[in-house]
Amino acid sequence: MRTDFEELSFVIPGYTPETIPLNRLIEYLQQMAVVLGDPENLHLVAIETGSVSPVLHAPKAVALEARERARRVARGDGTRKQVDAYNRIRRMVRRDARELGTPALLRSATAVLLEIPAASDDSGVLSGVRQATSVDGQLIRVGGAGDDAALQVQDLQGKILSGFTAKRGMAKDLAAHLWEPVRLHGIGLWERTGDGQWLLERMQVQSFEPIEDEDANLVLERLRSLNIAWPEDALDRLLAERQQP
Repeated sequence: MRTDFEELSFVIPGYTPETIPLNRLIEYLQQMAVVLGDPENLHLVAIETGSVSPVLHAPKAVALEARERARRVARGDGTRKQVDAYNRIRRMVRRDARELGTPALLRSATAVLLEIPAASDDSGVLSGVRQATSVDGQLIRVGGAGDDAALQVQDLQGKILSGFTAKRGMAKDLAAHLWEPVRLHGIGLWERTGDGQWLLERMQVQSFEPIEDEDANLVLERLRSLNIAWPEDALDRLLAERQQP
């Protein structure tokens, strides 16, 4: 191995190279690539025998940054995407190797960099649920290279939301509405956690509309003036719908 490169190995429990399905191996590697970042400079050079241990080859500088990202995830202060990927691996380990009681490991030649134990419980967990989705918020970032631009939105409660993408033409139109309230429409990818909470993981924005930034009291007065027979449980119904994808 060249001295300006480093090897990191990812030990996946529950399989051997002969028994792991290709799509499962790819799924593990995709999530680990999110944890480590900079996948363009991480290269799969071997899969060690005995257990499934993909060996990743990276320039020293890239490996150093990957080590630091792994340390942050281990401390619980990685980015949302990194922590989500880490937790996905935990659920995969639970399904694939719970009875073994052994974690997945990210290792260098001399040390364990990240230990990924099986999740305690994935009952009720669903992931990859595609659903037509609308999100209201203030657009605070449009950027990135490639055909899909990355968007960042601050929702009505002040929470920063990432994972939104849009084609270049759409992103160009959206850029004219930076720091303005908008309603984004598109296809969302949702996940339901073990406690029944629905989380929006990603969303491909297909259309949008500006939202008038009106005084809340004026909006309420207009609503009250409408001749509508609201059901007694209207608020409960609205809140229930907002908790579902």
